[in-house]
Amino acid sequence: MTPLCGSMTWNWSPDRKEGVDRDRFSVDHDGMKTLPKILLFVVSILAIGAQAADRPGYDLVPSEEALREQITEPLFAFVFSLTDADSLGTWTGDDLLAFAEYWSEESAFPVDQYLDTMTREVLADDAVISHRGAKCDRRWVIRLKPPYSEFPMPFSILGYHPGKLSFNTPIIINEWSLGPRTVHVSVDGELQKFSTEAMTIFQIIEGWIILDVDGWLDKLLGSAADDAVTQGFTACWVDGELVGVGNSVGRKGRQIYGEFNFKTGDIENHGRALAKGISHFSRGWTKATDVDHEDIWSAYDDR
Repeated sequence: MTPLCGSMTWNWSPDRKEGVDRDRFSVDHDGMKTLPKILLFVVSILAIGAQAADRPGYDLVPSEEALREQITEPLFAFVFSLTDADSLGTWTGDDLLAFAEYWSEESAFPVDQYLDTMTREVLADDAVISHRGAKCDRRWVIRLKPPYSEFPMPFSILGYHPGKLSFNTPIIINEWSLGPRTVHVSVDGELQKFSTEAMTIFQIIEGWIILDVDGWLDKLLGSAADDAVTQGFTACWVDGELVGVGNSVGRKGRQIYGEFNFKTGDIENHGRALAKGISHFSRGWTKATDVDHEDIWSAYDDR
């Protein structure tokens, strides 16, 4: 038995990586395969909501209905659900594909071709870190096959799919659950304030995710679509809307942020004031690392 969430258990070996284990499927009276056990688990965590009330970030999924109203892409729904329930374990591409079927949406990512495993684990006591009064004791480890992988950018920026995404794995991601936070941003000399709920920051500390923009499009769009290495991604609720903002850095050190529309899959770089405020606030965590992005660019160009 592999414990996943509180007293819940999942009778499945998380180390299984090849093929699909027949025992992971339940069978009805007619001999037809029903929901895989991973889906039964995910359905249950969506239903019961937060399992760790003492950790401030665990209102990321108020309910399955609320999440479905906001998110189309099953990868995000999957990760946020497991995060919200404080689930620990390892999941494969087959698990995510099964969840996508349950979510009734096809993933924009080529999961079947590239995803090996996604692991969410507890940091050892001596590895727990703190920053600005917040504690990080959970992390994700993502492995692709092969470890260095590239595929076309699945989401659009200004109506274009601007090149390719490059991954060097394993990618290790610190998970910061910050709970309710207030962000401030100056717009045309006027200070605006936004109240956010369940702010969760995913900070990349090892490996890379790089957006490599096609040369012709780089010239056409200019700074609206620069090559960029991702530093982290923030998700939070604002007035009933689930907002996602990615932070990245360009080749010359330019700080870039983009707001991801969970419903449409569109990305708006340097858009509305809310996204700017979230980006500026979250950089306190996404930049809290000794990662040298110049070294990443050098390794990427020399690959």
